[in-house]
Amino acid sequence: MSNQKIVKKNTSTEPTLSNINYFSRAGLKFLAIALVFLMLGRVLWNVFLDYWNRTHPPGPPPPTVGFGILPRLNFPVQEDNQKPKEYILEMAGTLTDPVDQIKIYFMPKPAISLLTDQKVKEIAAKYGFIFAPEIISSELYRFTKTQPLDMGMEIDANFLNFSISSNYLAKPELLITDKKRRLPEEFEAVDRVKKFLAHAGLMPKDVASSSGVINYKKSLGGELNSALSLSDADFVKVDLNRVAVDDLYPLYTPQGKKGIISAVISAAFSANDSIVEIDYHYHEVDYLTFETYPLRGIKSAWKMVQAGEVYIVSAQNLERAVVRSVELAYFDDFEYQAFLQPIYVFKGDDDFLAYVSAVHTNYLERE
Repeated sequence: MSNQKIVKKNTSTEPTLSNINYFSRAGLKFLAIALVFLMLGRVLWNVFLDYWNRTHPPGPPPPTVGFGILPRLNFPVQEDNQKPKEYILEMAGTLTDPVDQIKIYFMPKPAISLLTDQKVKEIAAKYGFIFAPEIISSELYRFTKTQPLDMGMEIDANFLNFSISSNYLAKPELLITDKKRRLPEEFEAVDRVKKFLAHAGLMPKDVASSSGVINYKKSLGGELNSALSLSDADFVKVDLNRVAVDDLYPLYTPQGKKGIISAVISAAFSANDSIVEIDYHYHEVDYLTFETYPLRGIKSAWKMVQAGEVYIVSAQNLERAVVRSVELAYFDDFEYQAFLQPIYVFKGDDDFLAYVSAVHTNYLERE
């Protein structure tokens, strides 16, 4: 029997130093790879989310309609024979809704106090009306004076709105025949009206930064007519409105181009005396108190125009109205309204200008 050397294999399961080193290096390698994938994945995920949010912006929240059913806008009543018989839309592009909801602002009504009578007389005195007023009604005061012109001032005690009128159109000596007389140019004219209001503490904040609109006027036959230029003018007319709401939506009054503050300036007088006529119809808007409301579609508004259910501001007697543009704006009434509401404004040839309420009919009082 031959001698055979039997080699016994080491079958021990105890870890050796080489095994530990091997598995440690492998584990660290996989951990590093996993960390790289996690970091890269997070970057890619953030890039995807940013792209998704940019290409799929969240829609606006639903309208709050917190004021409930709104009163209809108080457009002046018009007869059908004052309106065009036909409306034609000729504008670039199609009728597209700019937004589907908009803010409605609360307009607080001032409270009458025991000091109201005193406040009315203080405002009148600021403008040289120092004599006792005629009390036309419990809300309306009338003051008069004779210098520098025969002038009358009526003040509404409820809102401290007022109008000053004079006989300036009956005074040919006020017309500019002397080259030394100079009407103020645009910025100066607007600034003069603002200073006139500030003199009595009546310069509203939401009008103070308004650029205003000026028109040069000439007296012809005792009436105020448009002048071709400043050099041809006898007077300058200044119209002030509030600044655009949210810097987007302009405001229109019942008379279209006429502002809630409208004044006529003469070159025959200086400073406050140069304001020979002014209408001040301002009502406060609480810009911090608002609710959002859905709008009727612009195509729906156009159908109302075609049906004659529209307020025609100018060019009322046209047989055929050609509309060239439509914009979303707010209606600023000369009379008090509880809410500042939006309108669609239709503009066209021959100075055509018309309004349709923009609030969805479900949220307007029934007629």
